[in-house]
Amino acid sequence: MNKLNAIIVGSGLAGLTAARILREHHDVKVYERGDSSTATGGQGIMIAPNGVKILEFIGYNQTLAGAVPILGFRTFGKDGTVKEDINVSLKHKFGADALTQKRAEFRNELIRLATAPSAELGIKGSPAQMVFNSPVVALDPEEGIISFKDGSTGSADVVIVADGVHSQLRKFVLGDDGYETGKTGLTCYQALDGLPLPHWWKPETCKNRLSLIYSGDESARFVTVYPFSHQTFFSLSCIAKVHPSSKTAVESWHTDADLDQLAELFSDFHEPLRRIINASREVKVWELRDLEPLPTWTRGRTIIIGDAAHVMTPMQGQGANMGIEDAESLRLLAPGTLRADVPGILKLTESVRKLRVEQVLSETRKAHCRLGVVERMARNWEFNSSYSGVEDALDAKRKDQAEP
Repeated sequence: MNKLNAIIVGSGLAGLTAARILREHHDVKVYERGDSSTATGGQGIMIAPNGVKILEFIGYNQTLAGAVPILGFRTFGKDGTVKEDINVSLKHKFGADALTQKRAEFRNELIRLATAPSAELGIKGSPAQMVFNSPVVALDPEEGIISFKDGSTGSADVVIVADGVHSQLRKFVLGDDGYETGKTGLTCYQALDGLPLPHWWKPETCKNRLSLIYSGDESARFVTVYPFSHQTFFSLSCIAKVHPSSKTAVESWHTDADLDQLAELFSDFHEPLRRIINASREVKVWELRDLEPLPTWTRGRTIIIGDAAHVMTPMQGQGANMGIEDAESLRLLAPGTLRADVPGILKLTESVRKLRVEQVLSETRKAHCRLGVVERMARNWEFNSSYSGVEDALDAKRKDQAEP
C-alpha cells in the first residue's frame, strides 16, 4: 500500500502529536531547530477533555507523564478566603478528565509515542525519525521542498509546519510576512523551579483542584495554581495587566522576570502566597499575545498547525488542545493516500479546523477583560470539550450541509 513521505517542522506538542498520528501509515521525519531538550521548561500545562480523548486514543500514558486529573475548581479571595469549591465530573460528561502535567514530562511522553518501537505501542508502521539542530529557513509549499540553514534541502509529499508561535515558515504558506502576534495587555509570570507543595496544598486538601486566587479589584490580577508530577509539585502562574514593554515578540516571550516587580504586584495577597513568590528562584515572564485569524492554513502540499497557525492566550486553557486537535485531523491522510491527493485533503482538513479554532479564539479574547475564569471555562466546556475528532466533525458538517 502506498505510503507518503511526511516532513514535520517543529517538535512541539502539535508536531509530536502529528508524528504519532502519521507514523502508523506513512514515513515521517521531524526536523527541530533546537536540540532534544527544546521546550522542556518546568512550567505546567492543562489538557482539557477534548485533547485528552485524542491522546488516549493514540496510547498516551498519563502515569508516565505524571498527570493529575482535575476533579474540581476552587476560587479564593486575595485574603485566602475560599469563595467557591466546585466538583466537576468531566470524564462522565465528555469521556475524559482534564489533566495537568509538567510540560517537559508531557513532551517526553509525546516523544515516546512518536518514536517508540511500533511493537511497544501495538501499532503498525515505523517510528518517526527525529532530526535535531536542523533549522528550516525556507519552504516551497507547492512542491513540498524545505531548505535548511546550511543550504541543503529536503522534500516530501506533505509538509506539516508546526514551528510554533514565532513561526519562520508561516509566511511561505501565506505569501505575506505581515502576520505576526500582537500584545493583549496581559502579562503572565510563571515559576519554573518546581516549587514543593506548601502546607495548604497537600494532596488531601487540594483534592485534585485547580485553584484561582483573585484580587477582587479593578486591577484584574489573579493567580492560577494546580498540581502536577503526581501531585508532588505545583504550577504557579500570576497574571496581571502591566504596561507593555517595547520588546519584540521574541524578546518578550519566556524571558527572565523581575522578581521584585512580581512581589510588588501581588504584595497585598495573603501571606502564604507571598512567601511562595518570594521563595521562587526562577520565574519567567510572558507578555501574552495572540494572532489574528489567518486567511488560509494550506498551500499546495503544506499545512500550518498548532501555534504556528493560531496563537491564543491561556485564558480558556485551549491553546495546546487546538494543536492536538489539528494533529489528529491529519488522520484524513489515510492509508493508501496518493501524492496527488494531498492538496485536496489538506483543504478538507482546514475546512473543519479553521472555523472551530477561530470560535475558540473569539471566546478566549472575550475573557481578557473578565475575571470569572471558572464561570467562563464552565460556560464553554460543552463546545470545547465535546469535540471528538475530525471524523465526527466532518460528519456533523455534512449533516448541516444536507439540511434544507
